[in-house]
Amino acid sequence: MTDRQPTPLSIAALNAASLDDAAAMLAPVVERSPWLARRIALARPFADREQLAAALRATITALAEDERLLLLRAHPELAPATPETMTAASQGEQGRLGLAQPAPAIAARLFELNRQYSQRFSYPFIIALHAMQDLDAVLAQFEGRLKNAPSEEMARALSEVVSVATARLARLTGGSRIGEAV
Repeated sequence: MTDRQPTPLSIAALNAASLDDAAAMLAPVVERSPWLARRIALARPFADREQLAAALRATITALAEDERLLLLRAHPELAPATPETMTAASQGEQGRLGLAQPAPAIAARLFELNRQYSQRFSYPFIIALHAMQDLDAVLAQFEGRLKNAPSEEMARALSEVVSVATARLARLTGGSRIGEAV
């Protein structure tokens, strides 16, 4: 797991940056989706972090079906076989709950859940780990969401992506979670 901390994000610096630099500044917020970071950067200027978060939500919500799949497929599975290939943010998020190196029985269970989920929905299971208290809560969500209809699950997965991205944005801008008092 990496201890590398992302560069803090200033809304003023983001607004003043070139499009390429602004997209690079937003890249840690959106999992391996530089095209999405660029699209969000096009919505500048932002008055504050809340306005940036609103643009992020609106941009994700407005994605076409093929773009939604591209975004969802950029996310890692839970407890992947090679955790070092995840982004630093994903390593930290999964590491907090022991998913970077789970016990063998948990790894086997997650492998099977990942397989079933990917087969059913064609993208990895995505959950906002920052909002999960423990691994039991994650596993309960994982098993329950396997029963969702595909359209329901895609909407849920996208809402989880928004939650992850806004939590990352809050960390990068040095504040509490978006929507909470700073």
